[in-house]
Amino acid sequence: MIARLIEVRETKNRGRGVFAKEFIPKGTIICFECRQCRVLTADELGFYQMSEKEKMALLDWAYRKEDGTFVAPCDETRYLNHSCNANILGTDYGFDIVVENIRKGEEATYDYRDFYDEVKMPCYCGEKNCCKVVDFKHPISEELRHFWAVKVNAALKLVNQVSQPLKEELKKKSIFLPLHP
Repeated sequence: MIARLIEVRETKNRGRGVFAKEFIPKGTIICFECRQCRVLTADELGFYQMSEKEKMALLDWAYRKEDGTFVAPCDETRYLNHSCNANILGTDYGFDIVVENIRKGEEATYDYRDFYDEVKMPCYCGEKNCCKVVDFKHPISEELRHFWAVKVNAALKLVNQVSQPLKEELKKKSIFLPLHP
């Protein structure tokens, strides 16, 4: 489930993307896996019989988790494009959080290297720290893990200081906001 703070639009060079309809501050919980998201096993999808092209097409509507299952988001989350300097990252609390302020009209992005897919894809983010090829290596490097942790921890400190549009939905799923001073 994604907060209704975004809209899907065409990007200049990456197909569709997710853009902020309004300013979204760092510390905003932006999305989480809900009951409407479909979770499928590799066997259910016939993943191991797929060609590389079919596996790449799968990434247009699903992502793979550490346990090997695939999640097909029920909403616009599937249009989050990759960036090596993403403004949204995952947490250990079961939700994704805004780690850099997202200005109105700015594209919201996620770092796909958090996923467990078995294909490589070119990176077009153009960031100074661009990896050039997203190859989903796990365990991730200590340098990347630290880069993400610094951003996520700084954002988590703001969770209780910014408006949380998904607060009630998170409670229903028994996901509680972490307390930080």
